[in-house]
Amino acid sequence: MHYRTRESLSGYLSLLPAFLALGAIVFYPMVNTFYHSFTKWNGADSHWIGLRNYRFIFSNGELWTLLRNNAVFLLSIPGILLLSLVVSVLLFEEVRGWRFFRSLYYIPTILSSVVVGMLMKMMFAPSGVVNEMLRALGLTDGTTEWLSRAPTAFLVLIFCFYWQTLGQGALIFLSGLSSISPEIYESASLDGAGWWQRLFRITMPSLVPTIVYFTVTNAIYCFIGLFSLVYAVTQGGPGRETTPIDYMIYIKAFQSPDQLGYASALSIVLFVIVLLASWAQIRWSRRYQE
Repeated sequence: MHYRTRESLSGYLSLLPAFLALGAIVFYPMVNTFYHSFTKWNGADSHWIGLRNYRFIFSNGELWTLLRNNAVFLLSIPGILLLSLVVSVLLFEEVRGWRFFRSLYYIPTILSSVVVGMLMKMMFAPSGVVNEMLRALGLTDGTTEWLSRAPTAFLVLIFCFYWQTLGQGALIFLSGLSSISPEIYESASLDGAGWWQRLFRITMPSLVPTIVYFTVTNAIYCFIGLFSLVYAVTQGGPGRETTPIDYMIYIKAFQSPDQLGYASALSIVLFVIVLLASWAQIRWSRRYQE
């Protein structure tokens, strides 16, 4: 056997276990979910019903409510992007106490969403520290039911999202800032450019790829990563007012076992939505960079 052929065969054989594991863990569940999206399935028995699950998803009005709930989180991304960018610039400029604040901002990132959610649920409970603080300041009577109404429940969830994402965002933007050559800033300073001019003419354009990465990853998170946070804080309530798509998939699959086929169809719909949203954002970012 030729040496190059043996070398190639050896390389493919060394990759075979990884491909088998990937197929068993990723591709087989995807194919299985796609197949069962066309069936009525209770986990044990299934029978083919064609497009009935998909027709029901798009006709019962539930999908649009779920998408509205996801859209609330999507619309909050510019806020955490701006906040992360401001914090990262201040840390990069090494303002007083920057080492302490760098650690302080990053600590929530290492906590799981369930821990963050349970912490916030206790803080925003009727007898929690938030109500006690507001009552001490004379702003409210200290009996606000934060999680019993959709607007305030969304505010609590978005606050959790911001609190846990800020450290990660600051770290990402600090990495982007460190990749900018200091010589560019020195040349701009010699030419008389002020701090704001350097920020908007050098820093912001140089961070466009980092901003795109942060936006795309958080947009994907707002579709497929909210389950643990919602489960810990509101469990989709009040009613279904704070239920995103991924949490509804859990409800249909594990709280209504005879609707596993419907949950599979909803998973495929979610996959297509995330795929299209990511493609649109990447396409827009490339056009912007050009």
